Amino acid sequence: MSDLSSMTPSERRFYEAGERQERIWVFIVLILLTVLTIIAMLYVVIDYNLVTKSGGQTPVIGQMTTDQAQPEGVAVETGPNAYTVSLVARMWRWAPGPIHVKQGAKITFRVTSADVLHGFEVQGTDINLTAVPGEIGLVSHVFRKPGTYYIICNEYCGLMHHAMASPIIVDPARPEAEAAQ
Repeated sequence: MSDLSSMTPSERRFYEAGERQERIWVFIVLILLTVLTIIAMLYVVIDYNLVTKSGGQTPVIGQMTTDQAQPEGVAVETGPNAYTVSLVARMWRWAPGPIHVKQGAKITFRVTSADVLHGFEVQGTDINLTAVPGEIGLVSHVFRKPGTYYIICNEYCGLMHHAMASPIIVDPARPEAEAAQ
């Protein structure tokens, strides 16, 4: 801007009024940006359930009826060559640790979350679902090859999301002759 002292009084008033209006509009824009940022953060936290409404209690699996309840992370036999595994996702781990299953058995996973949305994906398979707080997701799979598969969280759940993994160890099926001895 040019020097105000060399201007006529009418020019000086013009520039002073312009500067005042610029300051007002800059202030209004900053206030609007702050308000919109706060609204966006609240929307994400509330609408995407980043804060549980259950008060941090362990949902569903701990509240199942006695005929439905089973230990977490253990393959419970539910029929001939059929097993069920219940898992609860918690920031930032799958509870409990390694899961052992038999090769060729039908495994049904019952998955829920204790806090926020988590993705339940078993690498090397077509298993993929979302663990939702308060709801049980079911998915079944037959592991045809022995080895170690990893459960990973594929839904961003927070700071340690990248470390949220747990192994599933598929033990080789024993030949019938060895099993009989």
